[in-house]
Amino acid sequence: MRTIARKKTLTLLFSLVLIAACTATIKPEWTALYNHKANVEPDRLTWLEDLSVNSFGDVMVAGTTIRTGLANRVQDILLVRYSDNGQRLWAVDFDLATGDYRSDDSALAMVIDGQDNVYILANQFKVLDENTSSAGAWLISADANGNERWRYKLSDSSEMRALALNNDKLYVTGPNTQVFNLEGTPLLGVEHPEHTAHSVTASANGNFVIASGQAVSLFNANGEQLWQQTGVTGEYPAGEVIFTMNGDIVATNLLADNGGARITRYTPAGDKLWTRTFGAAYKSYGLPGPALVFEDYRGDLLLTSSNSDGHRIVKLDSAGRTVWNKTSRNGIIKDAALKGSDLFVVGGGFNAKYESDGSRVAESRVDRNVQITTGSVAIDGNKLYAGYSAESNGSFALHLSQYLDR
Repeated sequence: MRTIARKKTLTLLFSLVLIAACTATIKPEWTALYNHKANVEPDRLTWLEDLSVNSFGDVMVAGTTIRTGLANRVQDILLVRYSDNGQRLWAVDFDLATGDYRSDDSALAMVIDGQDNVYILANQFKVLDENTSSAGAWLISADANGNERWRYKLSDSSEMRALALNNDKLYVTGPNTQVFNLEGTPLLGVEHPEHTAHSVTASANGNFVIASGQAVSLFNANGEQLWQQTGVTGEYPAGEVIFTMNGDIVATNLLADNGGARITRYTPAGDKLWTRTFGAAYKSYGLPGPALVFEDYRGDLLLTSSNSDGHRIVKLDSAGRTVWNKTSRNGIIKDAALKGSDLFVVGGGFNAKYESDGSRVAESRVDRNVQITTGSVAIDGNKLYAGYSAESNGSFALHLSQYLDR
């Protein structure tokens, strides 16, 4: 679940076979492939964006369904529910335009609350006529059976970047930050025109922090800015941010060096404690992956940076000292999940587990071509789910796999 927003500190249990320090190759228990409405409209493709597990143990997948072609193009939000044995229970699509005009609707991120209601952040490119178009954003909610609960227009003129669920409140950020209750009622709106945020999260006391890669800002529960720290110009405008267990703030940003990343730790008062910079693991002309950051139960931090030609995973202690620094040619990291001090990563059709000492002990590969801009992971007990957009019959479809802890 990308805040692309999205933060996934998840319980990771993974099947491992260790033979003389070799990396074990594992196989999924099952794989499900689905291209929405392709049985009646062959010019369809389906894009995976995010996935999560609800309290029933079912997997909820948010994506985008597209009917290609200039004359009859359709692009809507898609929500699919799978049982834990891979059975597709239902699939529903949502049209943000409701037929009033043509629009391309794209799911961006998804969260699930304690009552199994689903919330999807979606961007919309709408075409009113051949001379008029605009970009906007929506927040849409559905219940556990896929029935729409409510929808809220976030903007008519700009796209949003990230979604988070904290303290039974929904936080949406981008050119501005908006806060809602779970019924879709707006609670707060904060403008920050100096930077577009790509990540948001909140602490137990209601303070929330946003990061853009070039700036980090902390606000109190009333939306008053407590402090802001700016980064270095020339960096990519993307980053992640978390609160640590002791209340510090850790933010990342991508570097102009494609696949490089910087990580910085601040006190709750906004004082910079330390910053560390890591170059790209391998030079690449492809897209960079997100600079993800996690804190383990001991307070150590794990940072990922990547591009299409390789990735880097770094473990640092709370003082910013490097514990280990590993690189791999296995390509981009689109999402990751943390269990204790062990990290599971997905991206480019390659899944792997890194143990607390940095050893890569298990891996698997998707048996199809996948789109490297997608990739998501979710965990439920001893069941691990990895999702992609994968090639199918000359098009792309949702690709979901389950792995078990033996």
